[in-house]
Amino acid sequence: MNDDGTASTPDDEGREDWRGEVPDPERIGHDRSRISDEEWDDLVRRIAEPSATTGDMPAEDVRDALEDTEHWEREPAEPIGWRTASPTLVLSWAAALGAVVLLLIGVIFFRPLPGWYLLIGLAVGIGGAVGLFFHLPSHRSADDGDGSSV
Repeated sequence: MNDDGTASTPDDEGREDWRGEVPDPERIGHDRSRISDEEWDDLVRRIAEPSATTGDMPAEDVRDALEDTEHWEREPAEPIGWRTASPTLVLSWAAALGAVVLLLIGVIFFRPLPGWYLLIGLAVGIGGAVGLFFHLPSHRSADDGDGSSV
């Protein structure tokens, strides 16, 4: 039995209490890896402050000022997506991707795969690939540069 009333083990017999050897943080002295509380508070304050300067006017006021001085109006955004693409490009993509889906469904559900089903899937896929090939650009514009940028 130990002095504090806990049960002792055979390994504890030869050991001293290590808690007395732990240094007090106040007695460590000036350690270069430690900083004072004032320095820490200053670091935290500088991190919390925005590093970039912000404008004096909110964004809405800037828009109003631009509208008043320059008669600036925001243009409506152009629609993007498959609805603005050419119909043949959309059909080519649908055929190329649809052929893959068609063949996967056939492989999963039809055992063995009928020959006519395979021919239809391959024909649709090849037709979609040919259509996509013809939609590739045929020349470069001067604005494209040398191709080194993404």
